Amino acid sequence: MRKTSVLLIAATLALPVIFSMAAASESPGRMGVYARLYEEAKSPDKLSQAMKQIKAAGIDFIIPSGKISSVYWDSRIAPDEAIANRDYMERIVKCAHAEGLKVYPQICVATEGGESGPNALLKRNPAWAYFYDGARRGYIDPGNADARHYDASLMAELVSKYDVDGLSLDYLRCPNRVGYTGTGRAEFLKRHNVDLAKIVGAGPQTLDTEGGKKAASVLAASARANPIWPEWRKWRTEQLNTLAREIRAAVNKARPGLPISSYVWGYNTYTGNSEVCQDWMTWIKEGDLDWINPSGYRYTDEAFLEAARANRAHVPKDFPFYITIGVKTSHGSLKDAAEIRKQISMSRECGADGLVFFTWEALRPFANEVAGDIKSYASKK
Repeated sequence: MRKTSVLLIAATLALPVIFSMAAASESPGRMGVYARLYEEAKSPDKLSQAMKQIKAAGIDFIIPSGKISSVYWDSRIAPDEAIANRDYMERIVKCAHAEGLKVYPQICVATEGGESGPNALLKRNPAWAYFYDGARRGYIDPGNADARHYDASLMAELVSKYDVDGLSLDYLRCPNRVGYTGTGRAEFLKRHNVDLAKIVGAGPQTLDTEGGKKAASVLAASARANPIWPEWRKWRTEQLNTLAREIRAAVNKARPGLPISSYVWGYNTYTGNSEVCQDWMTWIKEGDLDWINPSGYRYTDEAFLEAARANRAHVPKDFPFYITIGVKTSHGSLKDAAEIRKQISMSRECGADGLVFFTWEALRPFANEVAGDIKSYASKK
């Protein structure tokens, strides 16, 4: 894939570094929300109205779509087929800033089609894809240097072209599946004379998820019992840490001091039964992140508090720690304003510096009822 890398490098070098004199890292504010706003972005008036509503709810910053699997800006690096809307980012940034909202686009780093299968990028570069459940899937191989370079270049392009206030990473992890990658297979054949493709096999087992529940998919238990599996997990973790460093370096080169945050599953990635290999404590230690928002996708008070306290205990006290409240997710939902208000209160009890709600579309029906609670949280240290 050297030709791909050369083209990416050329495209990146050609970018106008409009905002390269960005100031040192700044706080995004204390209250944020993921906001899709796909329909609103089609109309300047509707988008302006939505931003006013978000601001009135006590929100300081929004996390709009940057790259989910599709790309939401006018990219010269992403395949044309992977670009969902070339005008979206410009409209979002302009309208948000007009209302005093900061903008941290969401970048789902390692997913390129996800469970539905490889998208246009991975169809062009099949060697970059993860392999599990008998087929190549829509996640990149973090051990593939060309794939990592693509992701880092894409983020450098975004921050160079648009006056965003930072980046919010997501899916900086492996798929929670029992599988292998091309680079991993080659490395383990060379280093250990072990073929990962032969190890990944039958035997039912379910894994933990970001919401604390068991994964619905049945996965291979025999592979995870193999003596080589801890080394395979360690190797994947190292590749993801390399990707985190490369993202930080690329963004710093394009916009020195631009803040980077990440949504992560939380401390359960170190203690639970998963395959995500998400070593976010190292990212904090090495300076790859400026703040972090672990998952709060729990739908009983006990589960929410357990996760929030564990995360608070393992994020350094002087490092900005935000809790992500899942108003409505694939793991569950908060049914009314009282339940949202309760999780806001528990977050304060657990020492969160701020909150991020998922999503504005889910929060909006309750926004007027909880605006006072959001503003109160933001005003108290």
